[in-house]
Amino acid sequence: MGVSFGVAADSAQECAEALALLALLRQFGVEVTVTLPPAQVGGHRWVARAVPTPKAPAGGEGLAVEL
Repeated sequence: MGVSFGVAADSAQECAEALALLALLRQFGVEVTVTLPPAQVGGHRWVARAVPTPKAPAGGEGLAVEL
């Protein structure tokens, strides 16, 4: 299992805003994909999760091409 980023907040809005902050990682060459959108887990607790988006190999090696 690789790296994942978790968010915990008191509302769906706060959770979504925190996920949006992960877009700042783009400045450092890291794109993220949301794997769990804001979900209520009990009472007023919300969680979300994102993982780094895999990058295509340099020069296109390993990319699948459909014919």
